[in-house]
Amino acid sequence: MFENSPESIRPIAMRPSLIWSWDKLDVLPIIPVFNIACALGVPFIDKTIRVEALADAIVQSIKDDTVSGVQRYMNMEELAEARRNEIVS
Repeated sequence: MFENSPESIRPIAMRPSLIWSWDKLDVLPIIPVFNIACALGVPFIDKTIRVEALADAIVQSIKDDTVSGVQRYMNMEELAEARRNEIVS
């Protein structure tokens, strides 16, 4: 039944703060507040991430066998950048 299943499941949890896009204008005013609070080290506030970057990070994390565990904004940015570089090359 599970002949083609992997030996183990790799847990990956994306943990974005505020997700936004340019077509949803109602959240745009709050983005700088989140980003400044993150830069100041306010607990439980992470930098915002665009929905496209989150999608790229998810795809890249599935493709990259070394990725597992909780992925915060800095990890998601790196994964999204790797995905974009992969698409360009």
